Amino acid sequence: MAQTEIQTQAQPQQESPTNLSELEENTERLWQIAQSQSDNPEALLQILRVLEATHKRIRDDLFQPALPNSRHELFNLLRDIETNGGWPHIYRMKVNEICKYLEQSDDEDSLN
Repeated sequence: MAQTEIQTQAQPQQESPTNLSELEENTERLWQIAQSQSDNPEALLQILRVLEATHKRIRDDLFQPALPNSRHELFNLLRDIETNGGWPHIYRMKVNEICKYLEQSDDEDSLN
């Protein structure tokens, strides 16, 4: 392993303001794309699927291999996860939650 790789692994990687700014810009662009499809549930579902797949790729291909090798570094990472909001999770709606929207629509139709 090259010396620079060892140094990089030994030091916690902090997100540079440039990378954070770029990520925020991309997040805003993604939000705009989703908003432009606000009346198209199939397109929104596809966006959610892409986000989920991206989450999985980052987790499996980048995050897991980057996990610390020492107990001390692992403890620091776990403490950071606990302190800063826990583990990232992509929530999936259950079918019965989706069906509630049908019930609401039926109730609104019966009032009209």
